[in-house]
Amino acid sequence: MACTIPATWGGRGRFGPDAEWISPPGPDAFDYTVNAARVLPFIEAIQRYWPDLTPDRLHPDYAGVRPKIQAEGEPAHDFVLQGPAQTGVDGYLALYGIESPGLTSCLALADLVAETVRCL
Repeated sequence: MACTIPATWGGRGRFGPDAEWISPPGPDAFDYTVNAARVLPFIEAIQRYWPDLTPDRLHPDYAGVRPKIQAEGEPAHDFVLQGPAQTGVDGYLALYGIESPGLTSCLALADLVAETVRCL
């Protein structure tokens, strides 16, 4: 879930996202509605650093599915790079889980991808 509040970017600020583990129900059966049971903990987390924020100023913005490269309860993995040795496909390089640490490392990752592609 992510929430918006009138503030800066185009008249809105953004908090989130948070994360909730779900079981895959099938390719066409994901529920993209914001889980109302998660709203209060979300607000409480924001109020730890913005105590004067009132819940009526927050509005659910969107919900989505973000695939993860680890299972529930496993330590978080930053990202994974797999080449032909791992995928079994000649000339194929796959990058998984490129989130915040991966984005911060994007130039180094680009160098690694370029070097890996040259070696394929």
